[in-house]
Amino acid sequence: MILADLHSPFMKDRILMLKDLPYTKYILHNANNQHLTHKIVESYDGFKVLEHPRISNVKLRYLYSFFYTLYLLLRFRPELIVVHWASRLYQNLLLALWGRRVIVHTMGGDIDKMQDYYGKKAFFTSILLQKCRVITVKSDYMLQMLKSLQIPLEFHKVKRISWGVEKRFFNDDLSQRANLQRQLLGREFDCIFFSVRAFTPFYHTREILQAFNEVFGNSSNVALVVSTMRKDIKYFESCATKLPNIFYCKVNFDDMHQYLFMSDIVVSYSCSDGLPQSFLESVAAKKLIVANNLAQYSELLTDGENSVLFNKDSELPQALLCAQQLCQKPFILNKERQFDIDAFSQKNYYLQIIHEIFGVIIK
Repeated sequence: MILADLHSPFMKDRILMLKDLPYTKYILHNANNQHLTHKIVESYDGFKVLEHPRISNVKLRYLYSFFYTLYLLLRFRPELIVVHWASRLYQNLLLALWGRRVIVHTMGGDIDKMQDYYGKKAFFTSILLQKCRVITVKSDYMLQMLKSLQIPLEFHKVKRISWGVEKRFFNDDLSQRANLQRQLLGREFDCIFFSVRAFTPFYHTREILQAFNEVFGNSSNVALVVSTMRKDIKYFESCATKLPNIFYCKVNFDDMHQYLFMSDIVVSYSCSDGLPQSFLESVAAKKLIVANNLAQYSELLTDGENSVLFNKDSELPQALLCAQQLCQKPFILNKERQFDIDAFSQKNYYLQIIHEIFGVIIK
């Protein structure tokens, strides 16, 4: 049984890694009151997708989810329970009872102190992490984050899986850049920056816009593409700048590789993070990354090689200018990082863990 938010663009490839498991495979979609489209359900061929009914009241919805999950656990008695994100509150109490059959794939929001770990979810998350059989993290830094929470864990059960990147993000054909610019923006530019994260205060979109405007606001050949995915509407209205070289695009995840291939430099600014999937995708697409200098990024980014890192807001304009100059150099992928972005290698390692720890015979 797999518990996941099927609206997340990252879930499909991660879940399909288990397609060859010799079980009837059920997916329980999160109790987020957002029903799945027929297209999403059909994309999980070989899996049986289960949903909660629509319940507007949050407390009633969580209560229903608790008892529905209990019913499923008692009815199916699953041999393996796969949990994507551990922040499920009351559901975690049930999953902890089946802990020896549970593998938990954590994300930054599950264990990051800055993202409400010590809020209401801390108690429930810590119980599941203690009782489950395997925990995965995306990076060594996330392992250190986990240790800093001082939960009494057996750390030998923590494994690192970055999940890798879909094949479509690997870019070996740079000739399509100009055509994609004309197709998506209507004209060509000498250099395009791509603000890839959600348009929210958490990802400092205002500061990115201000820095770009300061350095390139009057440039006709340098553009900034800003993703409006999951945008905070009030925040957007308060800081979106209308300039002919700034483009606000609602980028569907299915089209993300095209926007990356069109661009030259990816910009991200978050004070708290894990190992962002967008960074893995950007590295696969051979794009230079401008980001604030977080310790966790050092596992993937090297300042002056595949990235330009800054330490505070005032350094961001200069970082953009340096990136424009640096992106003219050929992008060389460090072989040590190849394993992290190779989805096939990650899948084999994932299945190896399931085989060795849970005794599952993979076809």
